[in-house]
Amino acid sequence: MCKGAWCLVSHVEGCLEGRRAAALSPSASGWRVARSIFVADDEGTARSYTHRRDGSHDFCFRVMQAKLASGGALDVMLDDPTQPDSELGLERCLERLVITGTPQSVADQLLCFRQEVGEFGTLLYTCHDWVEPELARRSMELTAREVMPRVNDALASA
Repeated sequence: MCKGAWCLVSHVEGCLEGRRAAALSPSASGWRVARSIFVADDEGTARSYTHRRDGSHDFCFRVMQAKLASGGALDVMLDDPTQPDSELGLERCLERLVITGTPQSVADQLLCFRQEVGEFGTLLYTCHDWVEPELARRSMELTAREVMPRVNDALASA
């Protein structure tokens, strides 16, 4: 599976089941999916920014992991529901739950993710604190100007 998709697949299925039970359209167009995304001009910059030990992604996932573990809900971060919690280290979270890379790489990852999750209406770009404001701003520019046009063109031609 691509970048933590299994949990969302079950959420979308539950949403659609609820819509059918309520006699509503079984469209997932109203479903919103949030992903941590970081785009850079080169893979090395993207990886070093999202995997730095004093960075915002590290902090966010460390706190999220601790809170989910204390509430017995760590399964939403696992690769699949049968994986033991003990295998979920911080580096694993960053590898599996952050979509990062160059514009082409991120577009490819998003298309893979959408193929596995299925149709959804809105992708929410989860931004983290700006450790390096120029890189964070550049990530959003690249997402808007290069990544999403690639994704939208690929979806339109499918």
